[in-house]
Amino acid sequence: MSHSITIVSLGPGDSELITLKGLNSLREADYIFCPATVRSDGTMLSRAQEILAELGISSSGICLFPVAMNENRRYATDDYADVARMIAEKYRAGYKIVLTAEGDAGFYSSSAYVSDILTAQGISVERIAGVPAFIACAASENIRISEQDEETTVITYLTSAEELITRIGEGRTLVLMKASRFESLVKETLKVAPDNVIFHYFENTGIASKQFYTCRRGEILTRRFPYFSLLLIRTED
Repeated sequence: MSHSITIVSLGPGDSELITLKGLNSLREADYIFCPATVRSDGTMLSRAQEILAELGISSSGICLFPVAMNENRRYATDDYADVARMIAEKYRAGYKIVLTAEGDAGFYSSSAYVSDILTAQGISVERIAGVPAFIACAASENIRISEQDEETTVITYLTSAEELITRIGEGRTLVLMKASRFESLVKETLKVAPDNVIFHYFENTGIASKQFYTCRRGEILTRRFPYFSLLLIRTED
């Protein structure tokens, strides 16, 4: 086949943050595959689909596929294999296919697993860059992430509050992804961290009706962290 499957990064939730190149690819696609989570009643919820609706993309070619949110990776792996099979079938039939990814497709994205399966089958895949959530979070409150010789560490897993305290003591800017998984550890750390350590806490950045930000420790301690929550931790002089 002469064409490629395109992975379009949608950004963190604000539909205006998609690139022009990504938007053009969506408009030209015959089928657009969007990741979704399955609710308890069996219906599927897709943030990607909501972004497409805001962009005015027709729903006729949108295909939702479930991605299991389970610590057992076998369930998610099965979902990736299933959608890769569906994508490959439509690709070989000559259709223009787009696979969407929230944030940036190269940054902790399920789309990478689907891409690997397709590439192993000899199918060409191209990827269009997007805005990662932590970049959008910092921009929304005019917070610098790093400057000059400062270093930044992105964390997606924690074992204890002590580990987080140790990382803070190393002096780097910390980005804690998937914060809802470590809510209790974060709150333990908040109670003992030095006053010059600033915890920038974000929820649902890019979704105007839901987004929330605070750097007040008392407010963070009272929050129940939702799935789309993130912390940017900086030590200020």
